Order: sequence, then structure tokens, then C-alpha cells
Amino acid sequence: MDIKQANIQLLLGKIRAYLDAQPVERKKGKRFIEAEKALARLEKMFAGKAALRKADPCRFTSNVIP
Repeated sequence: MDIKQANIQLLLGKIRAYLDAQPVERKKGKRFIEAEKALARLEKMFAGKAALRKADPCRFTSNVIP
């Protein structure tokens, strides 16, 4: 399965827009602060990666006799 960097950036952008659109009262809560921290970690993790990622299914990585 291939995941393109543009799709990841688009998804993270949508999440950022959703969090920014929340009212001020909700931004003071603990869950919102944790969501901001998690999003910041994801943005940092995916910022400098290659444009194309490959996720290998388990069946290709296990030692199976062909």
C-alpha cells in the first residue's frame, strides 16, 4: 500500500484547520491541549520524510515458504 506525502500533509492540514476552528472555551480543555501536542508530533514526524512511503503487509515481511 502506497501513501503519498501530499495525502498525509492534506490530512494533517485538515486536522489543523478543525482544531483552529474550535471555540475559545474548548481550547482551554485538557483534551484540546493533548490533541495539539499530538498533531505537532505528527507534523514534525512527517515533515522531512520522502514523498512516497511504502507500508509492507505482514505477509511479505514474515518468513513464509513460497
